[in-house]
This record gives sequence, C-alpha cells and structure tokens, in this order.
Amino acid sequence: MAGQWADRMLKPKVLTGAALGLAAIILYTITLAPDILGHDVADWQGAAATAGISHAPGSPAYIVVAWIFTLFPVGSLPERVNFLSAVVGAIGVVGIYAFVLLLFDRLLPALISALTLMVAAQWWSYASVAQPYNAVVTIIIISLLLLLLWQRSGDVRLVWGGAFLLGFGIAYHPTLAYFLPVLLAGVFLLGPWRDLIGLRSLLAVAGFFLLGLGFLLYLPVRSAADPAISYAPIDSVSSFIDFVTARQARSTGHGVLSMPEWSELQDAASQVVRKGYYPSYAFLVFGPAIIMLHPAVWPELKRRRRWLLYLPGGMASHMFIVFIMSSQYSQYYMPMLLYFSIWAGFSVYLLLIAAEALGVERYRQVPALIAAAIYIGVLAVGIPHVWPFVDHSGDLSMRDYAEEVFAETERDGVILANWESYTGLRYLQDVEGRRKDLSIISVGPEGWRQLLTGIFRYQPSQVLYSRTLPFPDARGLTELSGPVYLSIKGRTYQDRSHGEPFPATVQLYSVDMAAQGFR
Repeated sequence: MAGQWADRMLKPKVLTGAALGLAAIILYTITLAPDILGHDVADWQGAAATAGISHAPGSPAYIVVAWIFTLFPVGSLPERVNFLSAVVGAIGVVGIYAFVLLLFDRLLPALISALTLMVAAQWWSYASVAQPYNAVVTIIIISLLLLLLWQRSGDVRLVWGGAFLLGFGIAYHPTLAYFLPVLLAGVFLLGPWRDLIGLRSLLAVAGFFLLGLGFLLYLPVRSAADPAISYAPIDSVSSFIDFVTARQARSTGHGVLSMPEWSELQDAASQVVRKGYYPSYAFLVFGPAIIMLHPAVWPELKRRRRWLLYLPGGMASHMFIVFIMSSQYSQYYMPMLLYFSIWAGFSVYLLLIAAEALGVERYRQVPALIAAAIYIGVLAVGIPHVWPFVDHSGDLSMRDYAEEVFAETERDGVILANWESYTGLRYLQDVEGRRKDLSIISVGPEGWRQLLTGIFRYQPSQVLYSRTLPFPDARGLTELSGPVYLSIKGRTYQDRSHGEPFPATVQLYSVDMAAQGFR
C-alpha cells in the first residue's frame, strides 16, 4: 500500500519534470540560430566543426562535446553546435526543478523555479546560440542537487560524481572555479563530510576530479596536430598555463581573471537582472519574504535552516568572487539567474507553509495557487518583451555580411578584421573552404596600424578593413598604396540591449583618404 502511494505521488512529479524539459527544448529550438553568428559564437562553431582550439581559455570540454554534436546528421554544422546550448539549457531547467522539488518537497515551488529560469531572457538567449556559459550554471545546479542527495543518503558515489563533474565543468569553462569555494563550504556545512576522511576516500575524490579536469589535455594534443582553427600554439607548460588562464587577455583587463572597474560591475550585474526578467516580476518574487517574520512559519523553516542559510550565503560569496575576479562581461554573472529562480520557488513555498501554519486547512492551497497564477501570468506577459532579444531564428546576418565581403575582395587580397567579423570570415574560409586565396588577419581597434607595413611586403592586390560599428581613426591607412575598402557591420545578438535586435545593413565602400583629410 505504501509503495503504491509513493508511486502515485512520484508519477506526477516525474511527468512534470519531463514536460518542463520538453517544453524548454522546444522553446529553445524555435528560437535557435540557424547559422554562424559573429564574435565568439563563430569561433566556437568553427573550433567544434574542425576539432580545433577556440580563443583562450579554450573551453576544451565544450569543444569536445560540441564536436560530437556536429556528427548528428540533422541541420547545418553551425546549427548543430547551437543545438548543444538548447540541450544544456533544458537540462538546467529540469535540474533546478529537481533541486527545488527535493529541497522543499513541494511540486508548485519547483515548477515556479523551473519556469522562472526557462524564460529568463539571458538564459533563453544563450540557449539558442553556441556558447558554454549556460553549462556553467547547469553544472552548479547539478552540483547542488548532488550535495542535497548526498546529505540525505550518505552515498559517497554522489561525491565522486560531483568531483568528476566539477573538474569537467572547469575544463568546459574556467569560470566554474568561482563556485568551488562555495561548494566546498557546502560539503562541510551540509554533508556527512567525516565519511570522506581517509586516504582512500580522498584519493578517490581527487582522482575523479582530475579525471574530469583531464579534458584540458585536449589543448596540447590538438595543438600538436595543427588543426585548421587554432588561436594559439600550445607547445609548452608555460604556454598551456597562459592559455588556460587567458593571461594575455587578463593583461588588457578583459580576461576571465581580471578585476573590472566598479562601474563595469554595476553595468554587468544590472544587465543580467534587466535582461533576465520582465521588470515588474522582481518585486513579486521578493514580496512573500515578509512571511518569514511570522512565528508560526518558523518551525517549518527550521527544518531546512542550514540550506536556507547556505543558499543566500553561498550566493553572496559566489557573486562576490565573480565581481572581484571576472571582467565586465555580463555572461559571467549568469549564476544570478539560478539564485533568483530558487528564490522564486522559495517565495511560493513560503505562501504554502504560511497557509498551513495559520490553520487555513480547507483553503490552504488557494494563496499559493493565486500567487503561482500571478507569477506565471507575469512571465507569460513578459515573453513578448524579451522575444526580440532571445529570437535568433532569423539571424543570417553574419553569413550575409561575410558573403558580401568576399564578393568585394579581389583575389589574393588582405582582410583586416576585428574580432566581431573575423570569426565568421574564418569559419567560411577554414570550415567551408571559401576564398582560400585571401589572407584574413585579426586586428584590434588599435593594432591594425602596426600591421600595415608588413602587409605590403608581399604586395596584396587589395586591403579590405572589416569592422563592426563606426570607423575609427584611419590615419594608418595613408600608408596603403593599393585599393582600400572599409566594411562596417552592425551589432550582433550580444548588443541587442542597444536597441538593434538584428545587425544593421552592411556598408561596404571604398575609403577616399583625401576626403577623410589624411592625405
């Protein structure tokens, strides 16, 4: 009898989780980018398609998994790599559902947490393009779930799995390391950590961690094979360390371990919140917190007090580490979406236990159901507002732009390209074999001037300067004697907050140096 009752209770929860995963994968597939995009996306797509090495820190575990996805016989190569992000995003949605469900043992809070994360604009947008950042959050979610299961069961195999996952995640993208102190604190505050004391247990945990971290060895192995796309030679211990830690990028203040300015921190954090949720929803999420002041609610909260203290403390510590260690890129702040989503479920849980504690037996579900309806309603109303930001299904602008640049560049010409356009041009050349006669050179906003003298040592037929956003100081171009072209591309998906859902019309024209006042 007890077993039948447990089965009846378990079945709707499992079906709800499966439905959430299916809904997420459908939603993300509808908005999935069909082709290459600019900036880092085309870089990751190209590295995956060629089993190459992307820009520092390389993300080798991500490239390996993305390469496996390129083997699926459905869709174009770029689309297959994009689809990996949709799968990882859906796993994150199911993961947070399972975590909140086990933590509070209530279906409704888990449902609200999952839906909150599912339609968060930045999460949704990143689930539709090739990138490793939503996997960082997904791995954090699974780590918390394993910690909770280990606390309740004491099964040390869960720790082994978590250790492997953590090492694998750091090889997927090193920003996961920011979560390591928080997770270790959880092991000692929440888990039966005394069971791990002993040489055999510690060696097993370390072994599984190193096994996951071993994906980093992909970098020197593939570098020795000289793949078509490789952004740095990795042929020594120092070059390996420099690449994995993005040392060169950090020296310019834009790496994964560089300290940003306070104004950059504020902007990045506000972007996550602003892009994450429909504005009015934030107030609704935090409103029920006042219920915690009622003494009748305390006994129920006391049962989970360690987790309820650990989660906000972990969030504060985790995000503080991100703030002081990362750069200004808002994608590094995506764990905020996880903590925000957990709070959304917790707020519904507060309403449930408040109704029970106050003795509203017959109608105890009504307040929570009303709140859930409001939350879901606000999320649904917000979807049209975030849709232009998350919908990449019609974004063919990078390919259109690259085709036009190739069409306008003479044979044996040189293309000076900033990173935004360089990755897409390289994808077409190295993956699809287009315009092998061209020399495509990556240059920054200042560095291109230093390349001009060397470029004309081998007398190219033409130089085309490919750049995103307005044309900068062009004084260096006065040294060029051959035809010079300027190509300007509009902003891409990463800059949609500026009011450009899709890139502006490509401008491609000859640079009249005399008219610019540089001759």
